[in-house]
Amino acid sequence: MLCDCDMESRTAQAENPPRLVDVCPDLIGDIVALLRAVSPDDPVADSIAGLPFHGVRDGYVLTAPLGSPTPTVIDVGQGDEVTFLLGFDPSRSLVTCIDVLDGRELPDHREQAI
Repeated sequence: MLCDCDMESRTAQAENPPRLVDVCPDLIGDIVALLRAVSPDDPVADSIAGLPFHGVRDGYVLTAPLGSPTPTVIDVGQGDEVTFLLGFDPSRSLVTCIDVLDGRELPDHREQAI
């Protein structure tokens, strides 16, 4: 059971989560570089750094609250090697989660998965 102060902290995180680039700068740099290699003007590459970080859950980096709809997934990589899977919301304009397939360590923020 969480004490009241822990619950207040989790509520504050849900309302104002850290930016993804502040928590996972190397991950964002790698994704942006791969997206730009394919399309220098990729709008996802322009916006992904500013997305909120909602934690890591089951190997996915969440950029939207847990349970957000993610009907579209695109693969990102080089050649035949897929490094990341980006999940998009129904409008296909917002990344909701990132599946990291290259084996890198993800931040241990399970307690922040909101």
